[in-house]
Amino acid sequence: MLQGDINPMSTIVETIRKVARSEIRRVRTMELGVVTSIFPHASQNDKDNYECNVKLKNKDLELRKVPIATQGVGLSYVPSVGDLVLVGFVEGDINHPIMLGRLYNDKDRPPVSKDEEVVFLPPYSKKSDRRRLHVELPGGMILTLKDDSLTVEAGKTRLKIEVDGDVTVESEAHVKLQAKGDMTISASNIKIKSDQSFEIKAGSTADIKANATMNIKGSVINLN
Repeated sequence: MLQGDINPMSTIVETIRKVARSEIRRVRTMELGVVTSIFPHASQNDKDNYECNVKLKNKDLELRKVPIATQGVGLSYVPSVGDLVLVGFVEGDINHPIMLGRLYNDKDRPPVSKDEEVVFLPPYSKKSDRRRLHVELPGGMILTLKDDSLTVEAGKTRLKIEVDGDVTVESEAHVKLQAKGDMTISASNIKIKSDQSFEIKAGSTADIKANATMNIKGSVINLN
């Protein structure tokens, strides 16, 4: 080969390198983006499958119906519009994105927490219907926590505690209150009603007192 001649092999190698560099630039690994729309599985009748639209930061590109990665099957926690998220791409293909998770930033700060603490502080307003923590187990145990109430259901038994102070216990089976120590029931008015029999027993002394009138009524009254 004469001096100054072009080596065909060198040309081929350089071409391959350029193609490889171009392909590497085209391969996407992860990008930051902002959520623009959400598509939760909000109803049994909808066809949404836990997805969201994401606009990539600093790019005029919006990804549609991006699947949202979950930390566990059976767990649902969709992001909010405006959340900063991390998007990954299967095999670097921009046509196969996955929303991997949300990120805190200078605008959206994490809740105050210390080492070894687990804090869940929903960022939604009090008017939002998304402020709900719902846990449902296959055995029939259900816990629902809202801004105004806490409801626990165990089969046919239901306990509801409301922020205004009301407490409701409902059961289609037996309800038993038992304490080895003292038990005190105090209220402005107390009503006890039985559709069938009613029995009060004391192992030793029993006192019934009224500071005003006491009425005892019955078709037959036995005093022994």
